[in-house]
Amino acid sequence: MASWLPRTQVPGQRLSVSAVPTPLLPGASALLDLQGLGRLGHFLAVSTDAPGWVSFYSSAAAREADGSRPITQDPAPGSGVLLDLVTTTASLTVTAPPGGTYFSSEGVAAPNSSLMLRALVRNTGTAQAAIALTVTAVVLAP
Repeated sequence: MASWLPRTQVPGQRLSVSAVPTPLLPGASALLDLQGLGRLGHFLAVSTDAPGWVSFYSSAAAREADGSRPITQDPAPGSGVLLDLVTTTASLTVTAPPGGTYFSSEGVAAPNSSLMLRALVRNTGTAQAAIALTVTAVVLAP
């Protein structure tokens, strides 16, 4: 193998992790912490079972700082937003874009802590819904 190829502890381990918040009124949001996806990986797909706006973050602090951003505004560069997408009734599953890498910046400060992918789910529908979120990813570092 060429020396420039990256090496990983769990090469190509594909995982799907799901989380379901309490029912959300239209326009409401919920914080979700997804365990089991490691500290580094690539998003493959994100799906919800109802229309929603889903954002993923590198830390809980980044999620908190971004919580009031309107859907019409792009996140600021360096804000810790890793992936920002909207699912609709016609398309509840979104294939991640090329380069859709995630990482946890929290593991740097607390290496023995339980690493979680931080997410914020917002109900963009017209009815109350407990929006189930499923993330499919390839884990590069546990």
